[in-house]
Amino acid sequence: MKKLQSLVVICSVLFSVNQLKAQAFDDGKNLISAGFGFPATSVITQNLPTYQNELNYNYKNYGTIVLKFEHGLVKYFGVGLNLEYSSASLGYDYTQPRTFNTDTTYHVNINNSLIAGYLRLNGHYPIGDHLDIFAGFGLGYAYQLNNYSDNNPDNTGKNTKTQSFQFDWQFTLGLRYMIKPHFGLFAEVGKATTSVQMGITFGL
Repeated sequence: MKKLQSLVVICSVLFSVNQLKAQAFDDGKNLISAGFGFPATSVITQNLPTYQNELNYNYKNYGTIVLKFEHGLVKYFGVGLNLEYSSASLGYDYTQPRTFNTDTTYHVNINNSLIAGYLRLNGHYPIGDHLDIFAGFGLGYAYQLNNYSDNNPDNTGKNTKTQSFQFDWQFTLGLRYMIKPHFGLFAEVGKATTSVQMGITFGL
């Protein structure tokens, strides 16, 4: 009877250790993720559609590049750093009356971009060795750069650049599936520089 009890205890310990090692997220685990978010943040696109009725209007939305690092503090919580870059641009032409009853066409370029960094606290609910459900809250700063150029020599504001640096926050819900112990896919939705983010994850 004692041998049977000992065997049961040993099997339980081995099972627990195996489960501990098999978690998709755990204490001490490091995750590096790279992905793409869409659409581009509204901070840099909110004024661009107002030009869509202009001549030869050309709009480009580059979305957001996302880089993430996270370190597991305990089984269900991790801290990390998110870096995000968004960009969008447009161009259009307009005509202006000149002398001798002729019109001259000029071109305008507008380029907006944003770089943001956040410190994150994430809560995790790992399910086995493949699936990880998580939610995270981040605090950080966003740097925005807006460039406006116009080749009309009569336009006094033909080349202007505005910058801003402001406090920002984010909250997202996510799902990660580890195809292999050190490689997986992730997707997140919520309030960030973009509404949806997805990409690949490397576990270290």
